[in-house]
Amino acid sequence: MRLVHVNGVTLAVQEWAGGSPAVVCIHGLTANHTCWYPIASFVAPARRVIAHDLRGRGGSARPDTGYSLAAHDADLLGLLDHLGIARAVVIGHSLGAGLAVRFAVHHPERVERVILFDGGFDPRAEVFDSIGPAVGRLGVEFPSLDAFLGTMRGLPMFAGRWNEHLERYFTYDVEPAPGGGVRSKVARHAIEEEVRNLQRTRLWVWHHRVQAPTLLLRAPDGLLRADDCLMTQEEAEAMAAAIPDCGLVVVPGTNHYTVLLGDQPLVRRAVGEFLGL
Repeated sequence: MRLVHVNGVTLAVQEWAGGSPAVVCIHGLTANHTCWYPIASFVAPARRVIAHDLRGRGGSARPDTGYSLAAHDADLLGLLDHLGIARAVVIGHSLGAGLAVRFAVHHPERVERVILFDGGFDPRAEVFDSIGPAVGRLGVEFPSLDAFLGTMRGLPMFAGRWNEHLERYFTYDVEPAPGGGVRSKVARHAIEEEVRNLQRTRLWVWHHRVQAPTLLLRAPDGLLRADDCLMTQEEAEAMAAAIPDCGLVVVPGTNHYTVLLGDQPLVRRAVGEFLGL
């Protein structure tokens, strides 16, 4: 990894070498760049893959304010300019999918294709209940890394689904805490401001303006319950219909996390075909 200073903030950036067009990956609300290792494992080296920690997360800077899709958009544009990437495939998961939609609409000349993982729509109010455990860990000190990972493994959405990708993802998530244990690197103030801004954002007004070919992947399984999926089939179909050139792929047996943090043959096939790998 390396640190890149853009738009007044320092971002932690991971790259996998490969060909053009580059693939730029944007993670979710309380996530980090390591969620993209499963995608990079088959997209690189055919394509150059770039994944960064959003401001307020992972190894990136945590300014007191500035957490919105507009701020992340400016960070992403600065990152592409810094890396000399004129045009890229933009992939986003959850919040990152919303940013991918925004970026594709506001900077169409910089976007080759768009891939959206279980996001990019206006979430229902109850969605924020489903991601409660992800937000609840922020600022909490756990006695050790093992204790933290044990708590994560015990969450309903990971029952019978834990794997090496989730282990890597949550291991990177933490840093030493003042009491000698560990705590998440994600800044709680960043997420609180982000959620307030998301609640005022309406992504649907941009869907019909996305010019780039788009692939939407939906995870049908729930998180805290069997039926509390983040994106319903009706929402996914409506979004795919609103985006002018959009294909929809439902990935059975996956939830909002494991559709990305897992080795899903259907994901590999759909993404590979869409990128011409």
